[in-house]
Amino acid sequence: MKKISFIFGLAVCFSIIYFSLGKPVPVLGIQNSMELVVEPGENWLSKMNLFLFFSKTNTPQMAAWIEDNNGIYISTISATEKSVKGNWIVAPKEGRPEALPVWNHRRQNFSTTNDLDVISSATAKGSFKAKINGDFVIGNTYNVFLEINHSFDYNNYWTKDNSGVNGQPSLIYHAQFTAGQQESISLVPIGHGSVDGSNGNIIRDLENITTALSIMRNASINFE
Repeated sequence: MKKISFIFGLAVCFSIIYFSLGKPVPVLGIQNSMELVVEPGENWLSKMNLFLFFSKTNTPQMAAWIEDNNGIYISTISATEKSVKGNWIVAPKEGRPEALPVWNHRRQNFSTTNDLDVISSATAKGSFKAKINGDFVIGNTYNVFLEINHSFDYNNYWTKDNSGVNGQPSLIYHAQFTAGQQESISLVPIGHGSVDGSNGNIIRDLENITTALSIMRNASINFE
């Protein structure tokens, strides 16, 4: 009886080994060839008055990043140099947290200085593209956010009295994609950031936003 049990157990073991070797181990597909394309709008360039008759033309401050479907920050795609390095022409000691408050709060505990040195750049005066680096598991869902802001872009609601040098607060654009898809997707405005930079919340209200909505004409994610 013991001999039969031993032979039966040995046969089971060989069967498990055989089918394990014969069946390929599934491998997760990875997509890592994507790019962010931003097209300037009517108010991409703004004029900042310095003193007397002198003025300066500015491009917007901007940052784009990726989060997983649970809202966990993954990485920054691109960010303007001033926002990364804090080399503002005129700013208080604490810098300009109100410029891109949502991105600043999201990446504080995740990005290293070296990482940001690589992805930071001056804002282009025309359309630009940024490669999206990373390994995205095919079938998984991810979220792309883009935050953009001009200083001093006041309107009838956002005045010097309630917004300081900021004017209209930063705008937040968003798109969701599934790794492996081929169709391009456009980012849409979903809200704005804190006007004083005190928190990283997305305020889902665009009622009093006017000219800031035409800083960009379009932003999209293209899959190669």
